[in-house]
Amino acid sequence: MKYGKHRFVLISILIILIVTVSGCGIILPFAKDKAPDRVSDLSAGSIFIDANEIRSQTIALLNNAQRAIFIELSALDDPEIIDLIINRSHQGVEVRILLDQWQRENAQTVKNLKNQNISVQYYPAQKGQYHRLRYMVIDYQVAVFYGQDWLQKFANTHTLAIKLTGNTAWSLAKSFAKDWQYTTTLALELPETINLPEDNISLALNGKVKQQILYAINQSTTDIYAEVEQISETETVQALIAAKQRGCRVRLLLSPSCAEGTPNTIKALKEAQIEVRYFKSTDNKTMNFNVGVFDNKTLIMSNSSWSYNTFVINHEGSLSIPSPHAVNKINSVFEQDWENSTPA
Repeated sequence: MKYGKHRFVLISILIILIVTVSGCGIILPFAKDKAPDRVSDLSAGSIFIDANEIRSQTIALLNNAQRAIFIELSALDDPEIIDLIINRSHQGVEVRILLDQWQRENAQTVKNLKNQNISVQYYPAQKGQYHRLRYMVIDYQVAVFYGQDWLQKFANTHTLAIKLTGNTAWSLAKSFAKDWQYTTTLALELPETINLPEDNISLALNGKVKQQILYAINQSTTDIYAEVEQISETETVQALIAAKQRGCRVRLLLSPSCAEGTPNTIKALKEAQIEVRYFKSTDNKTMNFNVGVFDNKTLIMSNSSWSYNTFVINHEGSLSIPSPHAVNKINSVFEQDWENSTPA
């Protein structure tokens, strides 16, 4: 008994000496500081707003490609861009394209491209599933992540695209190679590695899109605002209501089509005292915008709306970007759109 007491005292003295000599009080596991939040340096200039700017930036990147162009879209029928793709391929740039097999616009596009020996394939989605992943990769090291397809009918839309020049561009190149092999059973030859800076951007695909968005909602403590075509997936709606109940201000700017398409969801959100408004353009733009901002720190852009099909059935993607510059730009766009919107 006496020996045990002395042993306890000795161990206590040793711990005090170690803490004193080390000069810090965080050597014990339970006392470690919380890891600092990741921050992305994505610039405001990397965010492209509306169809005209996005299209012009896309054309410039296609013209600048030296080695490879990978395109993954739901649909494509823009004749100028199709001609440019054909020209770049004939100039020796490797071109690979994946499209959705269920979009009628693609039939003529695929025929025209194949007639010019362009490598274009339909992503093998199952019946009832749509291929909604939308991005382009240039030379394995620059990428653009899109909120809508390259279609003539989308020439005047309120939409969003994000240019990536960090390691997420390489992640998208590898993702494309994976989808290409899944589609064709043929492996693409990629560089072993591309030395790009860490951009602290998180790419989510398919079911992880929902996880990414739900995590952001559940971690928010002060403010959530989202400009999304539709929010109807049950867990997401419940998470937004829970965020409101714990003190977050929640503002949702949705497509006017939700009034008839998801009336029960709109009712539930309004009953929870969530601020809901409908997008209204001052220059007759239609809405293809799907982005949320959480605690004014992180934005999440998804290829499509926050619905069951997006989260469970379709081939989709999203980006989580903890960039103050990008958040500030989206904030200014949102506030302008909010001011012009109409109450739900």
